[in-house]
Amino acid sequence: MTSAVEQRTTTSWWQAVVAGLVTFVLIVAAGLVAALVVVPKVMHGMSLTVLTGSMEPNIDPGDVVVTRGVDVASAANLRIGDVITFLPYPDDPTLVTHRITGKSINSSGTWFITQGDNNNALDSWGPVGDFQVRGVVAYVIPKVGWVREWTGQTGTWVLPALGAVLIIAGIAGFVTAPRRAREDESDDDSAFLPARRGQSNIG
Repeated sequence: MTSAVEQRTTTSWWQAVVAGLVTFVLIVAAGLVAALVVVPKVMHGMSLTVLTGSMEPNIDPGDVVVTRGVDVASAANLRIGDVITFLPYPDDPTLVTHRITGKSINSSGTWFITQGDNNNALDSWGPVGDFQVRGVVAYVIPKVGWVREWTGQTGTWVLPALGAVLIIAGIAGFVTAPRRAREDESDDDSAFLPARRGQSNIG
């Protein structure tokens, strides 16, 4: 027959596992928020979900590219081989992320020839001006974009709800930890109490 002490030990072990998992999820979630929201803002850039395979195998559909902001003045410092995010057509808000394969500077500014790594030809829209460039890719987060697209389609409540659940779980674990510690101390102390006739303190 399992004693109360053994049952409480088993329960504490599972609580420790759950607390560890919650802590891990919170750390991962905080890291993703920092990587997807905080860092791009600090760099005056953005985070974008890749929807096509034009940059495979280096950047796959579903990946998120995080860019560092680029203005007209700093665009001159971009180099061949950099992956940039730009507006192919100034009057169209659609952004494209492709690699610089050529660069020239003249009296009208800096111009770039671009191409997707998975494409056999240069981009059909021709040279991209410095005024069309919005950022240069700083890093890529694999496959997170699909999750972000799903949450965007199912509503804005998903991430806040998940965050609330994790916060509540963390608070509950913090609040109940001292009580569990007191119960464990009480169990340990009971082992030293004098046993009544017909009873044993050994579980």
